[in-house]
Amino acid sequence: MTAAPERSSAFRLIAEQRRDQPDVVLLARSLCLAAQAEPYFLRGARLRFLPRSGIGLEARLWFSPLVEAADSRALVLNPEVSAELRQELSARDLSLLGSVREYTRTAHRSAPPLVRAFEDLLWRATIGPRPAEAEVEEALAPLFRQVLAEGAGAADASRWVLRFLPRLPEDVHGSWPAWRLQVMAAERLGMEPPTGVAARTDADRVRAVRSLVHSEVDIGVRPVADGLVLTRPPEPDALVCPASGAARVRLRLRAALPGAGWHELDMYADERAALRLGVIAEALPDGTVLHARAELGGTLACVRAAGRGATAVTADGRTALSVDDGETVLPLELPEAPTLLAVADAGPAATAALTGSGLHVVSTALDGTADAVLHRFPAAAAEPTALGWSRLARQTVLCLVSGTDVVLAADGDPRRELARLTHSARVVGLWSSVRAGTVAVADARGDLVVHRPASGTGPPTTLWGTGQAITALTGDPASGAVVWATEDGRVHAWRPDGAPEAGGDGVDGAGETATGRRDRDRDREEDDWDVLAVLPAPATSLAVSPESGLVVAADGGPRLLRLPWPEGGPATGAPVPFPVREVCPAPSGRLLLTGHGGEVEIRSEDGRAHLFTPAPVPAAPGGAGPAWLRDSIGVVLPASDPRLPSRARRWGLGHVCLPASCEPGAPGTTALVEEARAQGLRLLACLDPPDGTAAHGPLLRRAYDLLEEGLDGLRLREAARWPEPLLIRLRHLLDAFPGAALVGVADGHEAPDGPEPASGSAAAAAHCHLLVGAPPGVPAAAPGPLSPWALPPGTPYPEACLLLALPGCHEVPFAVLDAATPRTTALRTLLAARASQLALHGEDFTFLPTGDPRLTAVRRSHAGQTVLCLTSTADTPVLARIPVPDPEPAAAFVEIAHDIPAPHPAADEPETVRAAEGVLTLPLGPGRTRWFRLRPAQHSRSAEATDPFGPPTP
Repeated sequence: MTAAPERSSAFRLIAEQRRDQPDVVLLARSLCLAAQAEPYFLRGARLRFLPRSGIGLEARLWFSPLVEAADSRALVLNPEVSAELRQELSARDLSLLGSVREYTRTAHRSAPPLVRAFEDLLWRATIGPRPAEAEVEEALAPLFRQVLAEGAGAADASRWVLRFLPRLPEDVHGSWPAWRLQVMAAERLGMEPPTGVAARTDADRVRAVRSLVHSEVDIGVRPVADGLVLTRPPEPDALVCPASGAARVRLRLRAALPGAGWHELDMYADERAALRLGVIAEALPDGTVLHARAELGGTLACVRAAGRGATAVTADGRTALSVDDGETVLPLELPEAPTLLAVADAGPAATAALTGSGLHVVSTALDGTADAVLHRFPAAAAEPTALGWSRLARQTVLCLVSGTDVVLAADGDPRRELARLTHSARVVGLWSSVRAGTVAVADARGDLVVHRPASGTGPPTTLWGTGQAITALTGDPASGAVVWATEDGRVHAWRPDGAPEAGGDGVDGAGETATGRRDRDRDREEDDWDVLAVLPAPATSLAVSPESGLVVAADGGPRLLRLPWPEGGPATGAPVPFPVREVCPAPSGRLLLTGHGGEVEIRSEDGRAHLFTPAPVPAAPGGAGPAWLRDSIGVVLPASDPRLPSRARRWGLGHVCLPASCEPGAPGTTALVEEARAQGLRLLACLDPPDGTAAHGPLLRRAYDLLEEGLDGLRLREAARWPEPLLIRLRHLLDAFPGAALVGVADGHEAPDGPEPASGSAAAAAHCHLLVGAPPGVPAAAPGPLSPWALPPGTPYPEACLLLALPGCHEVPFAVLDAATPRTTALRTLLAARASQLALHGEDFTFLPTGDPRLTAVRRSHAGQTVLCLTSTADTPVLARIPVPDPEPAAAFVEIAHDIPAPHPAADEPETVRAAEGVLTLPLGPGRTRWFRLRPAQHSRSAEATDPFGPPTP
C-alpha cells in the first residue's frame, strides 16, 4: 500500500478557505501571476473573473489568511499560496491560466519595470520548460540596470529584489543570474546576502559580484594623539581616505607593526567612529619592535616581572586575561577591563587584577591550571590605587596602596592584613619585589621610602625628601636596587649594602660627578644614592635591564631613553614607532612596551592601502587665526562658472573661495554652501577692495550677511589697497564669529587694479589672520619659515612640483583641481600627499646637495618623520645621488608619491630604496618628481601577506 504524499501547509490553508469561503479562493487565483495587487487591480480581477460577486468579496480576501501583507496601496499573496494556486491552474485549467496572464499583463502595462519583469519570469516558469539562464538574465536585465544605478531608485529596487525575487519558482530564483542580483541588491543596501545565498560559492566570487555596485566613497580620517576618528562623509579639516563601497564601506585596519592583526570596520552614511589605538609590543633596547599586539577601539594592559607576566585585552565587550607563569600561558576571562595588574617576580606564581567587581587573584595549581579567586573589599574600605607583590619573612604578600598606607595582605586577600606601612603623605608610586623582599614607596610630598619587610620590622630607609615630585619608580629584583625619576628629568639610583656602586663617571646637566651629587645637606639613614643621568623630559616609566646593562626610560613620546647600568652616564635616544607610556623588562634583555597611537594602515576592499599617523599637527602661532587655517589649501572658484571641483577633499583641498559675484542669500550661493558642507569643505567669500570714495557701510553689511550664511571667513583681494580703518572693522567683525578667518592676498599674487598705498601691505599683515603672497624662490633665498604663498596660474610644471615640496602653500589654481590632464592629475597626487604626511605639515625644510643643478632635493621633517622630495628639470633621465646624513644602515626610503599617474587600484607595493655608504641613489625620468618617506629599521611593518577581506584561515 502506497502512502499518499504529504500536502503542504499552503495546500491545507487553501482547502480550509475553499470550504468556508470558496469565492475568496477563486478571487485569489486570479492574482497568482501578479507581483502585487493594487486596489484597481483587485477590483478589475473581481469584475472580470467573478462578475456576480459583490464588493465585499474584495474585503474578505484583503483580510484573509491567504494574504501575506496588505496596506492601502496593495496586497501581496502568501508566496506559498500563490505558488500552489499557479500549480493548480496549470494542472487543471490552462485556459483560465492564460486569461489570468492576459489580464495581469494588461492591468500592469504601466507598472514599474521591476513589476513587469517579475511577472514575465513568473509566467515563463509557470507554463514552459525550465528557462535557460540566458533567458533568466535577459528577463532580469531591467532589475540589473536599476540596482546598478545610484541614488534612491537603486535602493528601492534593491529592497524590491530582496523581497520579491525569492517568490519566483526555484528554477528562476535558484539560477546564477538571480543569485548575482540578490548579492548586488544586498550590497547596495549595506546588508549581508540572504541566508544561503553567499554560501553557494567561494568568497572571491561573492566579492567580485558585490564590487559591481561599488563606487568611489571618501572616508574622513582625523588623526588624534591616541588613535583615529573616521567619518563618512569626511568632516572639515580631516584627511581623506579614498575607498570603494555602497551603503556600507568595508575597511580593514591594523597598526603598522610586526605581528599586528587586522580589525574590521564597516562605515555607513553619516557615521562616525572614534578608535583609540592601544599597543603592547616586545622590543629590543634599540627600539626595534619584534612583535606587537594592537587593539583599535579596545583597551590593553600588561605587566611583566622577571619571566612572568599578565596581559588583559578588552574588545567587543569582553576582557581576556592571559597569565604567563614562566612555563605556560593560562587564559581567563574577567568581567571588565582591569584598572591595576601585578605579578609576583619570584616564589609561587601569583597575579592580581583589580576590576570594578573586586580583586581577582590568580595562582597556578600543581596540575598547571589557573585558580582564580575574587576578593571583595569591605564596604568602608577604599579601592587600592596601586598593587604589587613582596615578601614578609618567607611568605609572599600582596601590597595594596590605599591613601597613605601600604597594606601587606596574605594570599592576596585584603581582609587578611599582616602588616601596614604608614607614610606621612598620600602614596603615589609603588615598586615591590618578592625576590628582593623590598617595598619602595613614593608619596605626594616627594619622599621616597624603602621598606624591607622580608628582613624584619626594622625602620624604613628614607632616600629622597627634597619635595620634588617623583614621576617614575622601579627597581632591580636581583640586587635590590631602587631607581626613580624626578620632575627635573634626573634619574636616581640607590643600592643596598653589597650592591655594585656607580662608577662615578655619570654627569648631570651641570657637569657634576656622581660622587658630587650626594645630598650633603640631609642626614640619611643608610646608603647613598646616585644621579644616573639627566633626561630631556621627566620619565613616566623606568625599567632596569641588567642583561643589557641599561636603565630604559619612557617619557610618553615615540622613543626610549637609555642609560648605562649600573654606572650611569649620558642618555641616548632610540626611536619607537608609537608613543610609549610604560616600559617593563623582559627576558633575554628585551623590553615590553605599552603605549598608544602609532601608524595605522587602512585597506579598502578594492586593495588600496593608506597609512595614517595619529599625532597632533603643529599648533598655529598665537594670533594666526583658527587652527584649521594653518594647513588648509584653498582654491578660488571661477566667476564665470562657480562650481566645486570634483572630489576636492581627496586631493588635499581644505577650503574654497566663492567669487565676489556670489551674492549672499542667492539660490546659487546657498546651493554652493550646502554642497561644500556635504563634502566637508570650508568656505571663504572673496571681496574686492573698495574704491577711494565709496562708503564702507555697504561692504561691511555684505561681509556680515556672508558670515551669517555660514561661511568660514573672508578673502580680501589686493589686500594692500584696503584702508586700515576698514581692515580693523572687518577684523572686529570676524572676531564675533568663532572659527572664522580673514585672509588677505598680498601684492604680487594678483594683478592690482589701481595704485596701492605704501603702508597697505603692513596694515594687511597686521590685521589679517593670513596674508598670502607670491611663492618663494627656488632654492629659498633665506632659511627659516616661509611666508604663506599661492601657486600662480601657469607655473611651469617642474617648478610647480618643486614648490609643492615646500611649506607654506595655501592656494592653488582652479585648473589644478578641475582639468583632467596628466600633469594636473600628477599635481593633485602631490597635493594629496602633502595632506596625508605628517612631516609635510611642519615648517622645517632643507635643500640637500645633489651635484646637479637640474636636480633639486628637499628634506622635510616634523614629529619624528622625514620626507625626501626630488624634482628633476632635466630633459633626459638623471641618476640622483643624495647624501643622507648619519644614515641608519637598515633604514629604508619608501615612495609615497610620484608624478606618473598609476592605474586604480594600485596593485603593487610602493618602491623601497636604501642608502649605501651614506648616499641614496635612484633614477628620475625627464622632468619627473618622486617623494620618499624615511622609515627607520626599528619601524618595520607587518610582513603578513594574507588578504584581510578573505575568509579566516582554519
